[in-house]
Amino acid sequence: MTGVDLEHPEVIFVKRLDGTGYGFFYSTPAQFDNAADGFIYPIKERIRQESEEKQKTPKNVGELCLKASLTSIEKVFDPNWEDAAGIDAARCVAASCVAETKWGEEVPQCVVIEQVGDDVTLREGFEFLEHPGYPLAIILGAKAEGGGLCTFFDSPEEFKRLASKPPTRQVWLPQLIYRLYKRTPSIMTGLPTPPKHEHQGVGVECHAFTLNRKGQLIERNR
Repeated sequence: MTGVDLEHPEVIFVKRLDGTGYGFFYSTPAQFDNAADGFIYPIKERIRQESEEKQKTPKNVGELCLKASLTSIEKVFDPNWEDAAGIDAARCVAASCVAETKWGEEVPQCVVIEQVGDDVTLREGFEFLEHPGYPLAIILGAKAEGGGLCTFFDSPEEFKRLASKPPTRQVWLPQLIYRLYKRTPSIMTGLPTPPKHEHQGVGVECHAFTLNRKGQLIERNR
């Protein structure tokens, strides 16, 4: 493992097969625990109450909690999942999946939850610790806001192919980053900012995120 914090991951990505998904930031152990407990605590409390009634605690509580987390995160990969309404729920369930997984000595700094065949799996996001010069993930949201919707790119050609297309109401942040920057770290974020003055247009605040590794952010000549 390459994690530098033994208590919580800094970023969790939920990556779908079509290259969309989520990128969630967790700045402190307490923030991560609060997100995970938002989903798993009621389940653990129900198990505790049932155990008291039966006067017997099931031996596989950990397995039950992990299964509940994975079963719930599977909904994010369903074609009918509503992203706009489900961001907060996905953030909590993603944290719960990581919290209930046994990682050995330390929790990875970056975790990817993705589909492999018919299963949903968790792995360390090694690729996001390096910086090949183009964004592997573009998150529509700020770190302070906990992240949000994400678009993933597996190659510079894939990034350029989408980012050089005309923007749409749904996809515009990759185009903006491509226009502004010649080289970027692996993770880029962007968040619309309200106008400071009347009749002023909406702006966008972009940030690079490097997970304690150096990555270049080079603007294009304009």
